[in-house]
Amino acid sequence: MKKILLTAGLSLLATQGLSDSIDIQEAFDPMGPEVLNYALSSGKNVGYFDEGPRDGQPVLFIGGSGTSAYAYALTGFLRTLSNDLNLRFVGVERDGYGATGLTEGYTYEMYAAEVGEVLQSLGINEFSVVAISGGGPYASAVAAEHKDRLASLHFLAAFSQYDPDNPDTSGLCGLGEERITGAAAYYAANPAAWWDLGENPPTARIHGFQTVAQNDGARTFTMGGQATSGAALLAEFTRYCTLPAAPSEGVTAPVYIYEGTEDTSVKSVHGDFWAGHYGNVAARRTYEGVGHTVQYRHWDQVLLDVAGMADTSVVCVDGTSTLMASADAVAAVSDGATAGICAWAD
Repeated sequence: MKKILLTAGLSLLATQGLSDSIDIQEAFDPMGPEVLNYALSSGKNVGYFDEGPRDGQPVLFIGGSGTSAYAYALTGFLRTLSNDLNLRFVGVERDGYGATGLTEGYTYEMYAAEVGEVLQSLGINEFSVVAISGGGPYASAVAAEHKDRLASLHFLAAFSQYDPDNPDTSGLCGLGEERITGAAAYYAANPAAWWDLGENPPTARIHGFQTVAQNDGARTFTMGGQATSGAALLAEFTRYCTLPAAPSEGVTAPVYIYEGTEDTSVKSVHGDFWAGHYGNVAARRTYEGVGHTVQYRHWDQVLLDVAGMADTSVVCVDGTSTLMASADAVAAVSDGATAGICAWAD
């Protein structure tokens, strides 16, 4: 009996020591965005998320082609910075993806109307828009529809519109109807192939990134019982190949463009389009040696731009992530510092 009591006493002392050295959390850690359901006035159900500080600056997040609302999870590696900048991200799922119903004859303008209804239900008036890749033309439609509510507009390696006289605007659209249909069906049935980012992309440094990407692909194409038909992806491909971007007249909010010189999916011709489409481009950020993952590699700069801190950048200097004036950051990188937080550094 004495031996048992002695052991218990030592265990208590050890536990007390741990209590002094471990900061026990009080709340649950987030496991990614919570995708909720909203019933539109039309009766259609759409998925959406609402993440970040409740009193934060609202930002509409529009993911790339073939992504559900859950794709916001791919930015979770800088969630702390996003929260520190007091940014509240909201996303509205596009037609036919995830648990959102498929609508015949769907257009970019219909998406903009759905966004307006969801944001109104959340009590959000002014907001910024961040669009990745295939989210580009949807963002231009939102900007055109809600120009008086727009704080800023951000195109991240963003597709614009197809030009039949310029094959660089989309190799996809030149494949012909049969091959486009086959591609949509193949990728819907093979989310891992849809999310093939090439050999050793920058995102390989982010623990779990590829798994989250593939999980979103599975959710995008099957969550609503679509049975990997590819119908929603084919409908989106068709929109890209037939519908123009929304006109820019009356859009006065600052526009930011981000692109990578090695991007073979959305080439610089699309950045040229956005730069010529809007007369209020605040910055066109072109990153050397980066491909179609540029939006994730430089997500910290996107967050700063959205937060109204476009004249600053994060760089890793001597093992410390440092916020400095953009001009100083450029000089620091030239001297051997790494753009972005130190997790990107070799």
